[in-house]
Amino acid sequence: MDGVTSQPPRNALSLLHRSELEQRLLTGLDGQIVLLQAPAGYGKTEAMVSLYRSAERRGRDALWLTVTPDLRPDTLHARVASVLGLETQALPQILAAIQQRPAPVELYLDDAHRMSDSGLITGLLDYPPDQLRLVMASRDLPELRLSRLRMRGLLTVIGANELAFSHGEMHQLLRHWMTPEQMDRIIDTLAGWPALVRLALMECERGAPELELDALAEGQAGIYREFLDEEVFSSLAPMEWNVLRAVSGLESFTPRIAAELAGLSYDHHALRRIELMYPLVQPEEQNAGWFRLCPVVARALEFIAGSEPPETHRARHIRAAELFAESGIVEKSVLHASLAGDVHLAVNTIEKAGGVNLFLRAGYTVLRGIIRAVPHEAVLAVPSLRICRAVMLAKAGQIQQARTVLDLLIADTQAGKFPTNEAWVATLQHISSLNEIYEDKAMDAAGIERLRERADSQRQENTWQLAWIYNHLAICYTRTGDLEAAQSCAARALSLYQEERSTYPQAFMLIHLGFINYSANRPEAALDHLSQARKAINARHWSDANLLAIANVPLAAIRFLQGQIPEARRMLERDMPVMARGEGWVDFYVQGYAALARARFIEDGWACAQECLQDGLTQADARGLPRLRLSLSILRAELLTRDGQLDAAETTIRQWPQVTQPAAWPTPRERREALLAIGRVRLREGHVQAARDYLEVLALDAREARCWALLIRVSLLLAETRARQGDIDLALDALETAAELSRPGQQVQQYRDEGSDFAEVIRKLIRRSGLSRLSPTAAQYLSAAAAVHGRRARNHSLLSRREEEVLGLLAEGLSNKAIARRLDISEPTVKFHLKNLYSKLGVARRTLAVSVAQANGLLDQPPPSG
Repeated sequence: MDGVTSQPPRNALSLLHRSELEQRLLTGLDGQIVLLQAPAGYGKTEAMVSLYRSAERRGRDALWLTVTPDLRPDTLHARVASVLGLETQALPQILAAIQQRPAPVELYLDDAHRMSDSGLITGLLDYPPDQLRLVMASRDLPELRLSRLRMRGLLTVIGANELAFSHGEMHQLLRHWMTPEQMDRIIDTLAGWPALVRLALMECERGAPELELDALAEGQAGIYREFLDEEVFSSLAPMEWNVLRAVSGLESFTPRIAAELAGLSYDHHALRRIELMYPLVQPEEQNAGWFRLCPVVARALEFIAGSEPPETHRARHIRAAELFAESGIVEKSVLHASLAGDVHLAVNTIEKAGGVNLFLRAGYTVLRGIIRAVPHEAVLAVPSLRICRAVMLAKAGQIQQARTVLDLLIADTQAGKFPTNEAWVATLQHISSLNEIYEDKAMDAAGIERLRERADSQRQENTWQLAWIYNHLAICYTRTGDLEAAQSCAARALSLYQEERSTYPQAFMLIHLGFINYSANRPEAALDHLSQARKAINARHWSDANLLAIANVPLAAIRFLQGQIPEARRMLERDMPVMARGEGWVDFYVQGYAALARARFIEDGWACAQECLQDGLTQADARGLPRLRLSLSILRAELLTRDGQLDAAETTIRQWPQVTQPAAWPTPRERREALLAIGRVRLREGHVQAARDYLEVLALDAREARCWALLIRVSLLLAETRARQGDIDLALDALETAAELSRPGQQVQQYRDEGSDFAEVIRKLIRRSGLSRLSPTAAQYLSAAAAVHGRRARNHSLLSRREEEVLGLLAEGLSNKAIARRLDISEPTVKFHLKNLYSKLGVARRTLAVSVAQANGLLDQPPPSG
């Protein structure tokens, strides 16, 4: 018959058995109407052929029609009537006959996009009989009214995303020929496009050399361009082709920018058509409302664009730069101005948008992209770009080079080599002070007071400058250990950045607040701020690995203190190298390397921890940070002591300034940490009174300075020294202090870190005094801290394993004789364990023992009633 092919193609072969896709098609058939919609090469015909050939097995009549442009409704109706054995060719009678059939009739329409008149199947779709099943394959969504069918649950649309090969399927087909790196690239490049994957497989099977494999992985192979040109581009509507050509060379774009560049009016129809160009045009996963070209399509268009006149190429990028600038997307505007070779436009765009302040708002990755896009000679010629370069160098960890750039700018400013104003001087001061933070330059009380005066003198509407001053103050107070002042300044800076609606500095201030609260022993508040920071980063700055690494340092440190050692170690081993290559400052490096070294020491011993310390020392030397080097030396003494290398620890201590001379130390924090380390060494050497003298002084200092996190560790060691000297009440007081400070944040690791000698002293202390002498909080803390699983469990537990078993059976209400039978021990042995239990719990009766154990977290379930 005219305009119709009634048999499916014989060469419709499938590379893989795709059971999930088959099941999706069968489920769609149950609904009644299935539309497979995707560009050429997505396996639509192959999927339909497989379904068509299974119809007889499923007990159904099936009719195949490959549409041609000249197919008319009467031809279609005649073909359906012929297959069904009907004499009539009138559509109403055909539909009525289908409705009377005992089994459904499946009608397959291939190449439905070739229909010259959508009225061809409108009659079938308006009121489809229950026994009709319709499957269509189309490169374009047909101009049909489908909403009503969707609302009735009759329509299933299977698009390119479902027809595309999954990562696993691509690995199955290509992994034997490609390296893991090539596999990663080709998966992203081809986005699972079945025909292109088939072409790549054919090239691999014929023995393509390594260079050709790289071209296949990168999307540069000529076979891809030929397919796209012959099968895809040639079938696009003029509007769609204009859009593709217009966005060629753009890393990402919005539908409005695409429409403007293509010369289209931006209306609902244009927006819908652009959205329906998937997978040629794909949404960006991490950036709602933004799109990008499919990578292999972008490569093909780059090849085509190479033959266009230079003025056309230049005009397109200049227009893109203008559109991005109008939308406030300055980084992309500058990029395209640079690609067009219009450096003047790029520089003017930066200047109009606020120069370096723009990039402090937008983030490091934006700044890096701009500086790399603008020619180096242009950067050197423009003061605002020179300061941008200084920021980029500082945030990339090259702080000494950044200082050189800044010092030259300051000298040129003072020499009057270019016009300046108050805003420029303030910006230069801002960036110079930012670099001072990376350099860890101390600010004395007078300098902090000058910053305070600057904040007071600023106009309130100058939110950006005020925010930076409070940001800087927060860092200064954190360095000196005044965490309450740091908290207040950081909160003020955050509120100002929120007024500016700048997510990048907001994320930084949330990280600051997390770090400050962590340092002030407020882990719950710290976790809340860090959660907010991570959400902001993942939403707007997901490509900034350094920013996320900075946020993860205090988070990992908290996880460590809560006893989650493997998780903390994994985080820090991933993120500390990122910080080492980029932005960071001493306080974060100290905490990051400390938590990582301690975690490695716990899991793998001194040698593994020493590697971490060496990494930190390398960082200290590369950036010229003596305070980091000193902090790592103190940490080294701690770990050597815990490893039993007391002579080595003593040698390390001798290299420090005298702890009796506070002025010799960069900040009080290092001196306090050193006092704690010395006290621990003296205690492990057996010089208990000397250790106690150090620790008593340090405990008083920590209380006065409100250094609660430090006081936890000091109190634990004080409990041990006092217990060793028989001062039971004072030892219990120290344990109470540690528990009160640790329990709210579920911090248990400080207790566990002090080792088996400490744990044994605490067990004896509890045996002598009984848990009843402690508050419920202290008893629950000790129970949680001692509950260590694995090889160290017996060194820390307050109860022996047998005592725990006896206690559990006691809670069940068993008699001594029943307990003895259950545990297969003698009754006198049960009485011996009960005596020890009563002593540790500070009770004299069975019922009280169960109650005290339950109240103190030594029993998971309450005792049975009655």
